[in-house]
Amino acid sequence: MIKKLSIRIINVFLIFFFLGNVQAEQIYTPSNVFSELEYANRTIDKILDLKGVNNIKLPKSKEKAVKPMHVYELHVSVLGELYYYAIKNNRRPPPLTVSTPIKYTPTDVYYLTRLVVSNIEEIYRDSGGVTDFSVKKYIDKTPVDVYQKLFELYYKLNRLNGKKIVSPSEVYAHIYRAKEDLQYSLLTLSKRLNDVEEEKKRLLITAIYGMHPDGTVLPPLEKGKTPEDVIEKAFDVRDKLNELRKRSGLPEIKRPKLDEYKTVKPIDVFLQTQFIIAELNLLKIPMNIHSTTNSAKPTAGKIPSDVYHEMKHIDYMLDRLIHSL
Repeated sequence: MIKKLSIRIINVFLIFFFLGNVQAEQIYTPSNVFSELEYANRTIDKILDLKGVNNIKLPKSKEKAVKPMHVYELHVSVLGELYYYAIKNNRRPPPLTVSTPIKYTPTDVYYLTRLVVSNIEEIYRDSGGVTDFSVKKYIDKTPVDVYQKLFELYYKLNRLNGKKIVSPSEVYAHIYRAKEDLQYSLLTLSKRLNDVEEEKKRLLITAIYGMHPDGTVLPPLEKGKTPEDVIEKAFDVRDKLNELRKRSGLPEIKRPKLDEYKTVKPIDVFLQTQFIIAELNLLKIPMNIHSTTNSAKPTAGKIPSDVYHEMKHIDYMLDRLIHSL
């Protein structure tokens, strides 16, 4: 009897312990993330001023269907810029995060934001700055609002790293990440097919190399492409990703239209690479693929035509995947 009573007491204690932990878990909203990013932007403005960096022309995101995964993915690139700054200036770099097929929430994003903020604060203090301002509280902010603030922060970190613009080489480094990620997904799917599906397997594997079993190949690199050509091809990719989402029972993620841009710049194409990487990861979930996306590798000497060619290969692979389902 005493033993049974002791077990009951322990069980009740454990229930209250775990309930207490659940209740203590902090949940964050897009407004919380926005507040931290607005503070980060004000801080880096002061850093850039101390370093004499001016002529800041903030980019504008045209995305209106932003999800936490898209915000998370752009954080990965922001942290990459902070990492690059730290290495270049003999500082302790922040940990690099990876893109994974997980249903992220604003709380997951918030933790990355705090990592970004703490690193920017350290740079400001070490630059001789005095923090005489604090985080402002905002309400009713959406992932779209958050994404714009993060996009501005990414641009400013590029300027801090001595880059006047986001170059085609940087865009190429990110679209190449997306291509490698999709190649691995096609390989994974092909390995699951049995012998009676040999034709479908060959179609998936050859697409990885830009080939078709009938002997045709992806056209070679086309010269003279512009950022506008590249973003049009990126929109083709986004449309195919939406088709795959539809087939997986997921809602469409609306994309911008070309006529929303006065002039397409490489940084606009960069933002499309971030959406494509995020959406490729989101699509891994219904496909039961658990691989992470490789980090961007430094690249030089690339032009819009190089970016276009990689975007075209992604479009080619997606078309093959859609027709093999």
